[in-house]
Amino acid sequence: MKVIGITGGVGSGKSTITDILKDRYNAFVISTDHVAHILMEKGNISYNLILENFGEKILDQEGNIDRKVLGSIVYTKSDKLELLNSLTHPYVMKYVLDVIEEKRNENVELLCVETALPKAAGLSGFCDEIWYIYVPEDARRERLQKSRNYTNEKIDSIFSNQIKENEYKEVSTRIIDNSFPIENVAKQIELILKKLQS
Repeated sequence: MKVIGITGGVGSGKSTITDILKDRYNAFVISTDHVAHILMEKGNISYNLILENFGEKILDQEGNIDRKVLGSIVYTKSDKLELLNSLTHPYVMKYVLDVIEEKRNENVELLCVETALPKAAGLSGFCDEIWYIYVPEDARRERLQKSRNYTNEKIDSIFSNQIKENEYKEVSTRIIDNSFPIENVAKQIELILKKLQS
């Protein structure tokens, strides 16, 4: 089984890449964001730890974590973001590694792990390849404004807390330029996978 890490900043279109891998190459995809959301559901480990550290002000009326409220706290303070990451990442990665082992036993040929934090996720420790999904910052900004209605202020705050381009490049084995039309991007993926198979 080949395990490929898919990484890049917010708005780079990581899910576009994983969709191509899933739809055209039958890849099994694990999103660390999705896993984090599961573990933040009421009663799960990250939920309990986050509640203990951030207090009840982050809960909605049903007692679930309000991610918008939590996000507004952590995206303006790097120490709070670090704390949140410490309450989620270790448990997310244990979950991810357990799934990888399970899929290895099921003879899955291609598995992708999507994350914005390649070092924190320890991708280099268990991935055969790490692909950095590159899109220029101004294009990412435009995408976030259109698709998520983010303000420039919110985008600035997110960008300032995310790792920089050179850090992504340092840990990655390949770069996919996702600023082109989708068929061009699909061609980049096709060529890489052909090389891997040979």
